[in-house]
Amino acid sequence: MKLLHTADWHAGRVLHGQSRTPEVREVLREIAELARSEAVDLVLVAGDLYDTKHPTPDAEAAVYEFFGTLAQAGIPSVVIAGNHDSPVRLDAAGGLLGLAGVRVLGNARVAQQGGVFELYAGGERARIAALPFVSERRIVKVTELLEEDPGRWRERYRQGMRKLIQNLTAEFRTDAVNLLLLHGTMRGATLANSEYQFHCTDDYTLDADVFPEACNYVALGHIHKPQGVEGMPEEAARYAGSPLQLDFGEVGDTKYVYLVEARAGAPTRILKAHPLAAGRRLKAVHCKRDELDRRLGELEFDGWLKLSVALERPEPGLKDRLKRDYPNLLVVEQRLPERGLEGGNGIDHTRVELVEAFGQFYRDTRGEALPAPLAEAFGELYRATDPLADEPSPAEGAA
Repeated sequence: MKLLHTADWHAGRVLHGQSRTPEVREVLREIAELARSEAVDLVLVAGDLYDTKHPTPDAEAAVYEFFGTLAQAGIPSVVIAGNHDSPVRLDAAGGLLGLAGVRVLGNARVAQQGGVFELYAGGERARIAALPFVSERRIVKVTELLEEDPGRWRERYRQGMRKLIQNLTAEFRTDAVNLLLLHGTMRGATLANSEYQFHCTDDYTLDADVFPEACNYVALGHIHKPQGVEGMPEEAARYAGSPLQLDFGEVGDTKYVYLVEARAGAPTRILKAHPLAAGRRLKAVHCKRDELDRRLGELEFDGWLKLSVALERPEPGLKDRLKRDYPNLLVVEQRLPERGLEGGNGIDHTRVELVEAFGQFYRDTRGEALPAPLAEAFGELYRATDPLADEPSPAEGAA
């Protein structure tokens, strides 16, 4: 059985005001064409199809086009929700997507309630355990978080996840290809250095021994850097990583999908780590102000750019002047010796990014923009904890 493993598309991602959805559509077309040309039997999507729980119509259109293309090629797929997805929304679409050969699990289920299922592909039976993202808050009660030692919270999370995986994999068969999809963090995983990592921490991780030997392949999502799992053979479990460089923490990362051959009762083989070409690359340039003029040639780049300039004093309007010549320049950081990051307009961009991150979290969880009064209150809390934060809260944080 030939598998294609992908994850972490983040359709709907906006990078410093620039929509990445057209690039997501482009890379999904590349992946779908690869699945067709390689005669893949089954596509595994290990979560985070979307960047928010309330994706834009363009983001949904890009995702549905992908599954429509697979359906036309007669290729089934299995999809689980990630922490950025809305489990309820994915489950609601599951019936319709099922007509296109897509098996969707938004909310985590035990085996007896549909968390495990079988399908036939490539002339073989596959038994698939699907485990969408499970927040630690669903396993560790809030009252326990308030009353107990953090080490016990983490251990309780691991025990709870172990029991859930044991339930899902208990009836794996020797005459079937046994697959597990999971969206979560394995111990020892190398993060992609992404700018905002709300759920990717070392606090709530799983050990490799949580997976039974009967698993032919564990298709992982959540970590954006493609990699194996510490303590497991390279062929047995992998993070596919994101198909695009999603933010400036992923500069220089090559993006892949994995083609995997799995057979009942036989070792799994990674047939190919296929590098993806679609989408625009990211680049970060760091320099001192007196070096900037002679290094402007480095901004001649067809991807998205971030420039960090070390200055003695703020230089208002620097970004606007540069963007006239380099329209793909998304970020200009002004680094001052006494304050760290400073924007050319006198705003502390560390705080702007923090408020933006809170605004994004609010949109993800509430489905609406962060109200201006709440943004102002958040800024007040920030200033109360940072003695250097003495400017007014940035209005753009509420956008």
